[in-house]
Amino acid sequence: MPLHARSSSGDSVPPDTHQVQTLRVADVVMTIFNARKAMPSATAAAVSRVRDGEGYRVLVSLLEDSPLTDGGSGHPGGADEAVAIFIVRELGKDLADAFGSKDLIILQ
Repeated sequence: MPLHARSSSGDSVPPDTHQVQTLRVADVVMTIFNARKAMPSATAAAVSRVRDGEGYRVLVSLLEDSPLTDGGSGHPGGADEAVAIFIVRELGKDLADAFGSKDLIILQ
């Protein structure tokens, strides 16, 4: 179940959006570590990619419970549940290898 980035008044907090040339695993990991400070009850993270023109849109979300599978397409909760959105020209080899043929990675 995705965590909601919400204030006590119930208003949603928009995710951070970053435009980068190349996105690497280290960038995603640092984003998760920084987001965990505000959401310490998270037990997993979801990272998804979607083709966006000649590049990708990569969404990162924190999850309270990990889904049963790390395969499939889509992103738990969608962009409104993301803690960060990256608009990237290319994926670094390490991140491309992590995705492989899948568009969703669950990190526990």
